[in-house]
Amino acid sequence: MTVGGVLVVLLVLALFGYIGGLGPMNRLNTARGITPPTALAGLDRITDPELRDQLKLDQTREALSRINDGKQATVEAYGDLNGERMYVVIALRGKVDIDKTISDSGAKPDQVKQVGASTCVASTDTLPTQCYRGSNTLTVIVQAANDGVSVDDVGPVSDEAFTAMK
Repeated sequence: MTVGGVLVVLLVLALFGYIGGLGPMNRLNTARGITPPTALAGLDRITDPELRDQLKLDQTREALSRINDGKQATVEAYGDLNGERMYVVIALRGKVDIDKTISDSGAKPDQVKQVGASTCVASTDTLPTQCYRGSNTLTVIVQAANDGVSVDDVGPVSDEAFTAMK
């Protein structure tokens, strides 16, 4: 009876570590793949190899995975090059310090806004409008690829992407 109880407790702790991204089970979580949704915000994912190459999506994904200790990453674009809206979505297994990333970007405090569950930064001369959402197991960054897109437009896309890629 005691051995069974100990095994159940260990199983529950291991499951919590895997799902919550904590402890030694976190390594298994960061090795999990990321499946991007076929559509976000009503826009289709760009799958054409020529467009993906032009946007350097796969090269960026490989570089991100390499610099983040082999953690799974994906870089996707939604919309089309001639469309009214296009978003670039970066997802990385594991936790990223969003506040530090925003601070390092040079964004001023008045440019940062909470939209839904995402932390967003309004566009500047050098940065596009972008929103971040993260947990211990997944970090998602969504950038607007068009001018004139507000954080209120990008925030919901970031939340949708995060939910879809959990």
